[in-house]
Amino acid sequence: MKRAVSLLCAMIMIFALLASCTGKTPDVIESEAKMVTLDDVNWSIPITIEATGETVTYTMEQALKHDRAKTYISAYQLIGDNGAGNNAPQVATFILEGVLFKDVLADLGVTECSSVTVTHNALSTPFEYDHDIVWSDNTIVGWIQNKNQIVEDSGPTYVAFGSKDAGVHDFCHSIKEIIIHP
Repeated sequence: MKRAVSLLCAMIMIFALLASCTGKTPDVIESEAKMVTLDDVNWSIPITIEATGETVTYTMEQALKHDRAKTYISAYQLIGDNGAGNNAPQVATFILEGVLFKDVLADLGVTECSSVTVTHNALSTPFEYDHDIVWSDNTIVGWIQNKNQIVEDSGPTYVAFGSKDAGVHDFCHSIKEIIIHP
């Protein structure tokens, strides 16, 4: 029994020593190993063009053929506790980088559309964007947040749709599909 306790104590000391050397416990190391980085992202999204009835897949490879565009996005985030046991909504602002949506439209051969619907992987209510937002120089299909991060909560596709002109309610951070209306 003494031998088992001694062995257990030795293992605990080795574990503590290793954790102090790296500054990270095994659960943190495992979590970091599962983290997705910009180097890991290679997205694709289905885009339905109602005028022709076809659905195409737009890829990150196609997007990378364009100059990277940037815009500022403001979106609601639930942060902290408001004292009633609920998260308190706050507006967060960040830089979204990617490809201009009007460049995506050009790649698809779409010369005009009245609006688009963007569906989210986890939300049942789609996001609707009108003509002015669709053709704005501030509307981006993006996968980079604040210069070197993937867009927060953007999995499983790791791509988002947003516009500085759309306001705080219209940022879709986990695109499931885009529908282009004639």
